[in-house]
Amino acid sequence: MPQKPGLNRDLAAERAARRAASQQVRLVPQGLPTVRPDQLMSSPENGRKELHRIEELADSLTSDGMNTAMTVIPPDVYVEFYPQHKEAVDEKVAEGVLFVVHHGHRRLAAAVKAGLSEVPILVRRDVPSLRIAAIQENLQRMGLNPVEEAVEFQAALDEKDENGKQLSQRELAKRAGCSQTYVSHRVALLRLVPALQQAVVNHWLKEQQLLETEGQDSGNAGALLVLPVREAATVYARLRPDLQEAFVRGELAAGDAAAVSKLPGDQQALPSAEDEGDCAAIAQEDSVKTALPVPRGSDSSAEGISSELKPVRNSLQSSPPTPASEGDGSSGTASPQSAPEKSAAAGTAVATREEPRGVIVVQSVEQLALSIIDLLDRAEIEALKEHLSA
Repeated sequence: MPQKPGLNRDLAAERAARRAASQQVRLVPQGLPTVRPDQLMSSPENGRKELHRIEELADSLTSDGMNTAMTVIPPDVYVEFYPQHKEAVDEKVAEGVLFVVHHGHRRLAAAVKAGLSEVPILVRRDVPSLRIAAIQENLQRMGLNPVEEAVEFQAALDEKDENGKQLSQRELAKRAGCSQTYVSHRVALLRLVPALQQAVVNHWLKEQQLLETEGQDSGNAGALLVLPVREAATVYARLRPDLQEAFVRGELAAGDAAAVSKLPGDQQALPSAEDEGDCAAIAQEDSVKTALPVPRGSDSSAEGISSELKPVRNSLQSSPPTPASEGDGSSGTASPQSAPEKSAAAGTAVATREEPRGVIVVQSVEQLALSIIDLLDRAEIEALKEHLSA
């Protein structure tokens, strides 16, 4: 009996090949010529001697593809400009290289690491000066400023896929090729008033050497306000808008703003004339309070932490509040342990002058919630809620 056609076909392998082909089509922009990464060679004259953050870029290429084509030059044109590299170029051409990369060395290294089978290219044959063109490319490449990045990040977080699911900050950071802290700090800038957002942009422009600040003294009334991203996101973004405006007007000092930002929003206020030094006293009192606990190692399990915290939580729920003492503090029912000591014994960490890494410094429940939101994604927050309600 003759064998029916198709019985020996590996259907699973064929489906996998079709999926891989469609994946490559999605990862490579249509309409541009493409080559294999092994058909490209890095330019020996590349000014970027060390390629940074290749792994992050490779993750981004794996998920979203290469959206910007690499600029490449035919080997014969390249050798005309750099005859000293003729031997090295000819050797690579003998191995199958078709072009020399002019712009896109990081993308080439990331494409190789990501295992892309094709990459988009833009071929240039007439370049007045390859070296000047490379300088122009690096100088003219200007990214978004931090506030513009914040708007784009928030828009990406608000988008929903076909299943109605939104990205977490951690997922967005992985796809964008940056850290989660980078994303959370940018998104926090959207809570700033416009004047402070402009101060962040001013600091960025100054770092890019695009803003002249010579002759401007920070003590002058008309001085240009500049604010680093980290300070803006972790301090001023946690102030109420009216207090942010007060800082812009000079009615709230930077030191006082740092202290007030640690308080819940309903307790934040401008220091009055009578208690002008109260905000500074917070930092002074912190140094004599209970020191922060030693950070746990990564091998500590959530179950072990829960078992240690459960007796404390039960004792707080079951024991009645201790009546406040009057006069000299002597009372027959008063506990020998004072209220601040009892708070420290319950595990409330109080900030010291040097905050150890790996510990969230707790000044208020609101600050703790903000810190958790910055560090965890949505799924982890929901898991934490279930764990606390158990």
